[in-house]
Amino acid sequence: MFIPVPTAVPTSLPNHDVIGEGSDWWTAWNFDVQYLIPLFLMAFLYARGLSRWDNRSREHSRWRTFSYYLGLFVLAFIYESPLDRLGEHHFSMHMIQHNIAMMWVPPLIYLGAPATPILKGMPRGFRKRVVAPILRSHVTRMAWNFLTQPVVAIVLFAGSQWIWHLGPGYYDLALRNDFVHDIQHISFLAVAMIFWWNIIDPKPRRSRIRSMGTRIVYFYGAMIPKHVLAAFITFADTVFYPTYERVRLFLPGTPLEDQQLAGLIMWVPFGEMLNLTVAGILFAIWWRQSDQRQREEEAARDAERESESAAVPVSGG
Repeated sequence: MFIPVPTAVPTSLPNHDVIGEGSDWWTAWNFDVQYLIPLFLMAFLYARGLSRWDNRSREHSRWRTFSYYLGLFVLAFIYESPLDRLGEHHFSMHMIQHNIAMMWVPPLIYLGAPATPILKGMPRGFRKRVVAPILRSHVTRMAWNFLTQPVVAIVLFAGSQWIWHLGPGYYDLALRNDFVHDIQHISFLAVAMIFWWNIIDPKPRRSRIRSMGTRIVYFYGAMIPKHVLAAFITFADTVFYPTYERVRLFLPGTPLEDQQLAGLIMWVPFGEMLNLTVAGILFAIWWRQSDQRQREEEAARDAERESESAAVPVSGG
């Protein structure tokens, strides 16, 4: 089978920060303000908005708040913990980081229904004069409606992974350049947020796909290109990214074996196993909604029959 091998980048580029000689990987924590400040701000606005949300038009359960903050915590952990630096030495660790950002973080955040709390947490003047006009603008609505079209969302979700992993030198460049590395992280998270929008109803907004059955088809449609990419990575007989052949290894195995492990990680735990889990959850919700609709229809028919019976005059004997 022909496996496309990304072209290596020039060795003259500056190295990306990695774990130095004599250092242990578990001590390699980060402190990246470009990630921590936005995360802290989103956490603060959410909490402030909940405290100011007095007359609630809908229920906001505690599990939603827990889900939102768990999503932020997981996102901070994968970017600031030693997992991030270890990903510069092992493709498999980088794969875990990216797949958590794309497959776990967005649903956790969306289940927290963050739109209303965050908006209410903003300063009133800023919300009315800056945020509201942007959200209500025709351009913003058209752009969001286009990006969340199911076919477009799938193309963005799958295409971003194919381009970064198999584009000529893109992934290797991200390993060696901090700015490109940040762009890679942001792009993966952004397209994942767009993709998951159509699977989870981020209240008070609704998914563009109303049927749970269609959402299952949508989800699997996006996973197929991901599985094919995982197969390319798993069965390749050469190392795709030369940087991984030049850095210090902390885990057992060769760079090629580590690459094969990365493909399996994308394929199985963040592929097939996650597919079955999400499909099972969506099917359970679908079944519950169908059962609830059937009960409501039966109750309406019973009420209608009782009303008709009550309207029939009783003849005297």
